[in-house]
Amino acid sequence: MTETSIKKRCYISLTKPASNTLAGYTALTWTKIGGVVTIGQIGFNHATIEAPDLETGITQTLKGARSGTGGQIAFRQIAADTGQTAVSTANEGETEVAIQVVDPDGTTSDYWTGIIHSLVDNEASTTSYEGSTFTFVPNYARVRGASDIT
Repeated sequence: MTETSIKKRCYISLTKPASNTLAGYTALTWTKIGGVVTIGQIGFNHATIEAPDLETGITQTLKGARSGTGGQIAFRQIAADTGQTAVSTANEGETEVAIQVVDPDGTTSDYWTGIIHSLVDNEASTTSYEGSTFTFVPNYARVRGASDIT
């Protein structure tokens, strides 16, 4: 059965895990980012390597190194929200952080380690809300496993 994204939640830890494993992530302290509106696509893009073959005249495409793809996360402003404050702190810092995206069923999460940058406030208009958007770029492979949030 197809699920919607309703009830999906996002958490932040200003400390990266000691290891990129489920155990490393579950040892962290998590803070919920309140008022999340959207969680963009987070993942990796691969470079390609072209390997020509003189005999066949065919150039094969090989998978090269990969780099994190920045996903934007938007939230509506909630006064004194500790998760939003943590995002702001991470945006100003130069260190890696961890995020946890909890599935709607609450039992499974995606764990990522990377950087937060480009925290910007929403446009002020008659059709917008007070809030912000930031970009999260992973530097390590996703770990998917049991949710650490009860």
